Amino acid sequence: MLNTELILPSSLNKVPLPQELPPLVMTLFVRNELLSAVLEAVSKQTLLPPKIIAFVDGAKAERHEAPIKQCIEILKEFSAIIPVEIIARESNFGCDNNVFAAFNEVFSSYSAIVYLEDDDLPNPYFYERMCRLLQAYQPYPKIFSVSGYATIPKEIKELTQTDFILSRRLFGWGLGLWADRWQELGLGVHSHGYNPYGQFSKVPATIQTKHTIVNQFFLEKNRQTDWIITFTIATLNQGGVHIIPTKSLIKNIGFGHAESSTYRGAEADWVNANYDTTFCPDSLPSTLELMPELARMLTGKELIEHFTKTGGIWFDRVALSDFIRRYPKDTITTLQFFAKNLPLLVSRLRRGLIV
Repeated sequence: MLNTELILPSSLNKVPLPQELPPLVMTLFVRNELLSAVLEAVSKQTLLPPKIIAFVDGAKAERHEAPIKQCIEILKEFSAIIPVEIIARESNFGCDNNVFAAFNEVFSSYSAIVYLEDDDLPNPYFYERMCRLLQAYQPYPKIFSVSGYATIPKEIKELTQTDFILSRRLFGWGLGLWADRWQELGLGVHSHGYNPYGQFSKVPATIQTKHTIVNQFFLEKNRQTDWIITFTIATLNQGGVHIIPTKSLIKNIGFGHAESSTYRGAEADWVNANYDTTFCPDSLPSTLELMPELARMLTGKELIEHFTKTGGIWFDRVALSDFIRRYPKDTITTLQFFAKNLPLLVSRLRRGLIV
């Protein structure tokens, strides 16, 4: 239960650093050149982490063995600057399993961590700001993560008045986490494809989570997983929110890399448009309530318009029933969308794919 006697901090600069600084946890695979760039940025932080814990995934194929060894050598050499504990997986966990296993392992020993992936390039203030955010919001269990990266919906860009805002959407490219929140979500027990709502059509829809819903749709239909989507949906189900910046302290450098599992194409315009290498955010939200624009639930028509714009989405009978029940005023729109995209469903049925 929220302690109403606590006073929310308004300035991050006035929040003391934790007495014990959290470790910097990293997950990585074979992208040694990206790792080198990220570690160089870590070495230039205004506050250096006391320790790095690096979880290096195992090889999927013989061609992976050499770059994995290079990554381990890079980490060992970097230990001259910051001590590095290297956990080298004996087999290939896969990106999502590696992340979930890493969190389960570190949270058995640490109450909080700062997290980076091997393509998350932090600006100089990232680690220090994350440490202060973890300290500032530790007493507030409603806050499930603090992030150094975010994209802000265009509808609210002009309305933001502080350097951080509350969000229903998790951004995993550089963030701070607490052990108690992780354990509350139960993600150490459930698989990383866990959806407490059952399927994509039941996930609450806002101007932020409409993107999560689309991602969850494609994950379900292709039998894939994404730890950030799983974390976001689990937090939604708990009524939790996240602290995100209005500009990004993280630049993602992984687009177009041959071994990037998710973003294989060219970098989209939106990816790093919000990045600012000089951004040292200070001002914090005055409340733990979402901005009205972010709290408002979308109508069925608005969500279907988003599906149409995205393309490639169809409704099975369960999704159709869900939408008619949840959005009775938009039944005609729902039926029109179902009919328009019925050929996609039929095509997948004929090919024996998930519908």
